[in-house]
Amino acid sequence: MAANAISGALRQLFGIRAPAGKYTNLTYTATAIGREEYKNQLGGGRETWDARGRFQLDLLRARGLLPTSTLLDIGCGPLRAGVQFIRYLDAGNYFGFDYNVSFITAAERAVTEHGLSTKQPSLVALSDFEMSGIRRTFDYAIAFSVLNHCSPSQRRLFFSNIGQCLAPGAKLFISHARWLKEADLERAGLVISERFGVHDLDLSEYGWQPPEQRLVCPLYELERRSG
Repeated sequence: MAANAISGALRQLFGIRAPAGKYTNLTYTATAIGREEYKNQLGGGRETWDARGRFQLDLLRARGLLPTSTLLDIGCGPLRAGVQFIRYLDAGNYFGFDYNVSFITAAERAVTEHGLSTKQPSLVALSDFEMSGIRRTFDYAIAFSVLNHCSPSQRRLFFSNIGQCLAPGAKLFISHARWLKEADLERAGLVISERFGVHDLDLSEYGWQPPEQRLVCPLYELERRSG
């Protein structure tokens, strides 16, 4: 069956009627991307852009991420964290995808402007969490402020597909996750290995004020079961 037919069948099965994500339909001209206007749309804006990106790298490094690790950045956007991940990881070890085509265009530009082309990151636009084309597995994955913008049916589709991208023992980090249910994890062969609350993370250091900190948490570290 063709990929678009599979995607359509999955949409029908899970009752999906609209693209997933708060930022899916945002579009930017080349001029707007050059001005980095997208930074005004994501939480925290320009002022905390670098700090909030650095938080994601610091978190995963504290949880074992090494330059030799492979990472799937789910909803990578215009690389707020991706630039930091790409710089840290060995060449070829970063794979980012997003629904928003303009964000991927901005991400490609960011790679060039930050001198990271030699790191050979993979950046693709995907719809409906259709991950069959990725054709590789990863040691780490992160969905930071992504699934909280999705409907329950879109989350179910995500968990039905994400397992194929995770190596045995891989770690998946999901933020803004008050909605998380054990039934979601079973679809992907995942278990909770750590749950982080507001008092476990120094979010103020990275530009989150107390009201926003309560939205980021709980933040979960999930692990792919072996075998």
